Amino acid sequence: MSVHTNLKNTRSLIEKASIKSTEAINNALGAYMTPAFSSVYAIKIYAEEQPNTQSAIFRARQTFRGVLFGVKSIDGLVLSLPNETSWGLRHGEDREDLVSFHPDQALFNFSRMQSIDEQTNQDPFWGDFYASGENPFATVTSAIEFDGKTIGYVSAIITMKGVGSILVPMHEDGVGNQIEDEEDVTRFILTSENRVLAYSSPTNDLQQHNLLERVTEFGDPVLAKFEGSKAQPFSQRARKKGVELHLIFDGEDMYVLVLQKLISPDGEVYYVGEYQLANSRYDEFTRLINSVFAGVAVVFLSALVAIFFARRLASPLKGIAARAQKFGALEFEHLEPLPRSHIREVDQITSAMNASTSGLLAMSKYIPKSLYSKLMAMGIDRAAKAKEAELTILFTDIEGFTSISEHRSAGEVAGLLNDHFKLLVSAVEAHQGTVDKFVGDGMLAFWGAPNEMEDHARRAIAAAEDMVSAIQQANAVTPENALNVRIAIHTGPVIVGNVGAVERWNYTIVGDAVNVCSRLQSLGGTISSVKGACVVLSGETVEKAGRPDNVTHRGSHDIRGRKGKVEVWQLNSTICDD
Repeated sequence: MSVHTNLKNTRSLIEKASIKSTEAINNALGAYMTPAFSSVYAIKIYAEEQPNTQSAIFRARQTFRGVLFGVKSIDGLVLSLPNETSWGLRHGEDREDLVSFHPDQALFNFSRMQSIDEQTNQDPFWGDFYASGENPFATVTSAIEFDGKTIGYVSAIITMKGVGSILVPMHEDGVGNQIEDEEDVTRFILTSENRVLAYSSPTNDLQQHNLLERVTEFGDPVLAKFEGSKAQPFSQRARKKGVELHLIFDGEDMYVLVLQKLISPDGEVYYVGEYQLANSRYDEFTRLINSVFAGVAVVFLSALVAIFFARRLASPLKGIAARAQKFGALEFEHLEPLPRSHIREVDQITSAMNASTSGLLAMSKYIPKSLYSKLMAMGIDRAAKAKEAELTILFTDIEGFTSISEHRSAGEVAGLLNDHFKLLVSAVEAHQGTVDKFVGDGMLAFWGAPNEMEDHARRAIAAAEDMVSAIQQANAVTPENALNVRIAIHTGPVIVGNVGAVERWNYTIVGDAVNVCSRLQSLGGTISSVKGACVVLSGETVEKAGRPDNVTHRGSHDIRGRKGKVEVWQLNSTICDD
């Protein structure tokens, strides 16, 4: 009876907390969105009160400045006219001034808005979502009518970054300032198709361009399992309010996810919700209920014993939890060994984690963290499966390194190479490339796998520019260790994925394009004098990159092992002779 009552009461408390949380998000969202709807409607009414169409359009534009300074949720206002022209006014980067602009997005076309307007009976109405770029936005639009004819549309731009900011849990201090809560709570807004419209999480730093992806593709591991979970039985009160509770298991962790249906002013259906670890919010309720229904004498003794062991367990478990977070973030350096415990099971865990730390630290020296992170995020089984793909490959080599190393000790040569490779790797990872391997004094890297990207050729060229700059700076600082580096970039089809044996896999690339890039690198020194760095590119890379302005054609050349001539280009910043 005690267990049954505890479970019932705990569920009731969870239900109340869930309703309170989702209602708080709903209220904050309503307070943020409603002024935008009201503002565009007010501009419409003001314009329609004017004596003629010309005055209506003029007066509507005049209101933009006051609305932008008065309504926090609106980042910009756009007026679209029947002649398919549009004009807008928006906040500057510091939000202290306003700048006019002419939007080039198709969603502001008058005909497009007219089509949406004809399909809805609401005014104002939601326009299209614009998900390109670093800060996606939505539009709230109202039609300006005159003598029964639509003469323009006024649209308010609401950025998803702004919507996401209201999802951050906040509380007031004693003097009325808003302070961010330290709760480990992830909050979100979903469309009726389970696409992520806004998102705020203290643990998952996902980019804004992921917005409008389905929950299964967005990148949050807990939300990815939402569609496969079932709503838990709730009371009639919760169902009337449209509140659902889901229990989601991610490995050994259980998360409580609650969400509530929200109908926007134009009738669209959305869902606001949040999730967090089950034991981060609800353990207090369990302890409270147990203390009420247990026998006084037994409870008193049990509480003493529980407190004693809890304190003995809490300290090592906190350390284990912190260590696990470091593992998840691939932060293996500077980790002190966990202390031993008198509790056998805890001691076994700490010993295993200490051993794991040493092993993972050693492994991380040989496996690039960036590659490991990408493979883990995409799913190793899927991402590392060998396949044919078009990639952009980059090869480097130090000219005359044998003569450079002849008069240096092994330690000096290793230090010189390590410093050099550090510069190259930083440039590759800064442009989302993948370092494959180091071959002697050379490095092989590529773009386009495991994470696919359309602009892999442009990214490789940008990384080469960074390498050239870094090499030139390093040579200027330590001229006694100056290096001349040949770099080649080529784009072509390769086999990419796991290659090797069961006991020793290597995520790498193989194919003719790799050989072409290697030979192209050797050719670089014969085309131009190498002073610091010489970067040559194949015609395939230049075409794939859209013929950028920072390269110069250096003729057609024969490459050993390749029939026909190869068009060779050189990075302008490395041309040092005629």
